[in-house]
Amino acid sequence: MGNAELRTEKNKGGFTLIEIVITLVVLSIAALGVLSVFTVGISRSTDPLILNQATQLAQEKMDSIVGDRQALGFSAITTAAYPAEAAVTGFPNYSRSVNVICVAPADLNADAGCPQNYKQVTVTVSWNAGAETVAVTGLFANF
Repeated sequence: MGNAELRTEKNKGGFTLIEIVITLVVLSIAALGVLSVFTVGISRSTDPLILNQATQLAQEKMDSIVGDRQALGFSAITTAAYPAEAAVTGFPNYSRSVNVICVAPADLNADAGCPQNYKQVTVTVSWNAGAETVAVTGLFANF
């Protein structure tokens, strides 16, 4: 066996330095893409907590309105009875508002004291200076 034949068989079994460097570069680029996805996911991981707190604050107010309906009657549920809160007590980053409207067929006057005996109540909680909101809506009947 000649010297040239030994070199040829020797090169068949492994990787060259250039192949290894190219593989490392490709894997580094792929890893960078995967890690950037994790970074975005981690930075937004508090969003479910914030959304859950806002939903609970809206539900808390709705529960209070249901209690007022039972204790004070249907006529006590008005927008004026629930003024807007610029900062919810204990949660200064959230604001909360209540909107009460009469639910009426198109041919009835909605300003006539809710003669149809239905009110739609929407509790809205906002955060990030009003950029993000969550709302809970309920329908109340006078029966």
